[in-house]
Amino acid sequence: MLLSVPADQLPNLPTDDHGQREALKIHERSSTNLELDLDGSLIFHGATSIYRVESHGYSQSRRNPLLSWAGQAGSVVTNFEHVMEHFGISSEGDVVIRALTDFFRWQYPYFMFVYREAFLRDHFGDRKNCKYWSAALLMALCALGAMVASDDQQRRLSEQFFLAAESIIMVSGLAKPSIPTVQTFLCLAFYEIGRGNLSKGWSFSGIAFRMAQDLGLQRDPDNWVPHDASLGTHEDSEIRRRIYWGCYNSDKLISLILGRPVHLVYDAAEVDALKILPDGPTMEHWRPVGFEANGDDTMGGISNIPFVQEQIRLSRIVESMMTILFPLRINQDAISRTSNLDKLNLELLRWQESLPSFAKWTRWDMANLNAVPGLIAVHARIALNYDNIVAGHQDTERSSSCQYCTTSAQNIITLIRTYRVRYDLRHSPLVLVYACVQAIRVVSILGTPEEEEYLTQALGECSGTWALASQMQLRLAFISSRSSKPDASSQV
Repeated sequence: MLLSVPADQLPNLPTDDHGQREALKIHERSSTNLELDLDGSLIFHGATSIYRVESHGYSQSRRNPLLSWAGQAGSVVTNFEHVMEHFGISSEGDVVIRALTDFFRWQYPYFMFVYREAFLRDHFGDRKNCKYWSAALLMALCALGAMVASDDQQRRLSEQFFLAAESIIMVSGLAKPSIPTVQTFLCLAFYEIGRGNLSKGWSFSGIAFRMAQDLGLQRDPDNWVPHDASLGTHEDSEIRRRIYWGCYNSDKLISLILGRPVHLVYDAAEVDALKILPDGPTMEHWRPVGFEANGDDTMGGISNIPFVQEQIRLSRIVESMMTILFPLRINQDAISRTSNLDKLNLELLRWQESLPSFAKWTRWDMANLNAVPGLIAVHARIALNYDNIVAGHQDTERSSSCQYCTTSAQNIITLIRTYRVRYDLRHSPLVLVYACVQAIRVVSILGTPEEEEYLTQALGECSGTWALASQMQLRLAFISSRSSKPDASSQV
């Protein structure tokens, strides 16, 4: 009967006061829990879950004695040496060390859902009952590291690393959720997107994000300490937070690159802010480029975490972009769309102005190429405003969008030029490919032929690492040739 009643005829529900809302929120929190599945893995269940059982005043660990050994569910099976050997790889070989070194040197700032210290500690340990290492994750990181290697022979191993990681994870990963499995699927997602297999990359990222929720990473780990024996230390809790926020940022970047909805929503999670954990005594060799031991003991000089914190703030704006401005079912009139666009541009401006000094850069001062959030911001601003500059009508709104896009494109050109001189575009991150393509779109309309030629050449240099860059180079050339052809109807 209720389903047959129009929504506008439903009775108005009484408005809860603040106290009632807080009480309901607390009850909802208490209704979420971790439960052991049949394989012994701890998985998350919310208030409406079929697994929900009221505690009635006694603890979950008391009503389920199996939880006393649940921490073992966090360990990962590691006996996949035979799979690696099938692909000609030894986990103890020099090629693995070189690939890992290249990953942490060139790629790590964009893969902060991997906690470097814990992974390396498990990797160089006995690899038994590991919580933060697996053979599949090792191979996935090596695949990403080999992609950006300076040595061509090492680069050719990237495919072998990837195939080994994929073979292991598809056999072992889906049946038994774990943190390394989440990390592996997300690494493989970026790998596949980077080589142009967008559907497969999108699918892998979806598995990673859903598995992260399956493990309860969207709740702050301190909530699970009484129930999850794998959360034995403060470091364990901080690692879980870092993995969740790393996934949250990755979700927004993938949504931007593919123009698709976000999966992890800020308001659907309750995870505390990140804290800076000190580097271990042997981490100097594994620091990303720009974070080497250089005497810079400021917060932004010794840790990636301050940059991740700023990227989280930016990702919230990107989430608003993808959920407010671009959803297909939201039919906004011109006034509403303009208002939302102005608000988002203002949020980006306020975010940029409030950046701490270590995370700021301009095209006149590119000393700090580690400012990952700044790079993401410039192409996000183009993504936000590009539709307005191609709309065809002249008005104040379009003029502002043209200014935003032109400034962002100029910043991208300068950033690419600086990165090219300092490091070589063979080592460029995937986000730089996206930024380059966005800048090409802008300068093809508002810039000069020289700027477009330079960016196209830079995109070609990135294609040695990212096949997606090569695909986009061909696609942009095809579109350019089509648009330059005279309209046949006009020739009659």
